[in-house]
Amino acid sequence: MRHFGICPGSCGEFIQGILEDSEYLVSYAVNIYSKAQIEERKNNIRKGPYKARKALQEVFKYFNLDVEDTKNISLIVNSDIPIGKGMASSTADIGATIKATLSFLGKELDSHEISKIAAKVEPTDSIFMENNCIFNPLKGEVLKKLGYIDGIRILVLEPDEKLNTQSIRRENNYFLKKQFNKEKIKEAFEMLEEGFKKNDLKLVGKASTISSLLNENIHKKDGLKDIIKITEEFGAYGVNIAHSGTVIGIILDKEMNYKKLEEKLILKKLNKKYKRMYSLDVIRGGVK
Repeated sequence: MRHFGICPGSCGEFIQGILEDSEYLVSYAVNIYSKAQIEERKNNIRKGPYKARKALQEVFKYFNLDVEDTKNISLIVNSDIPIGKGMASSTADIGATIKATLSFLGKELDSHEISKIAAKVEPTDSIFMENNCIFNPLKGEVLKKLGYIDGIRILVLEPDEKLNTQSIRRENNYFLKKQFNKEKIKEAFEMLEEGFKKNDLKLVGKASTISSLLNENIHKKDGLKDIIKITEEFGAYGVNIAHSGTVIGIILDKEMNYKKLEEKLILKKLNKKYKRMYSLDVIRGGVK
């Protein structure tokens, strides 16, 4: 019998930085997905992606089951999430696999427990949570719930460039640079929280833009200041980035004509770097 799981991707984070001496982020889910399928087989066993396979084993460990029992489980993962861009491709693979494994075992776990299992595989983000929250990616724990604002659309600017999230974190001065931004990022987190309380996308966008600019000392995004200027003139709410990836997201609502904004970006030749421009809808997170 086949068992399935599905998990959305993201387009980076609204905000990411140091709070209370730990790293926290607020990511958001978008309508692109990873889908996992598992079944017990005697032959032609597919191992699936390495991290997804490890997630399957971590679920067995969580329930004190013998990991050896996973050797006859075939895992297939299909995804339409770009890889190496900061769009949660591996996180979504992991989440979808955890859900499929839970189905296989006839078990259920809430999003908090699923996040903690995912964090054992690699630093994760908050796309497993239905609503937006301030989230510890290393522990898979929620610091504070923020809520959800309906009707957000993202214009994604995706370059060819790829980036390994783990390699960014392994740099010797990664956390020193994060610490340098600590006071300003704290203000941005407070602004973001206020934006969610008031259902105010302008505040959410402003906080995101601040975080995007602060991250320039960790991974510089080509043309970011030009993109921010164009989006401000257009009337968009703000710009967010993948803090350890390469994509940029422009925060809009569904009433805004993203095609006109795309034209303005192309006029400034920003499509030479960001060769793919397309819109995605922000959705509630969670695995299914």
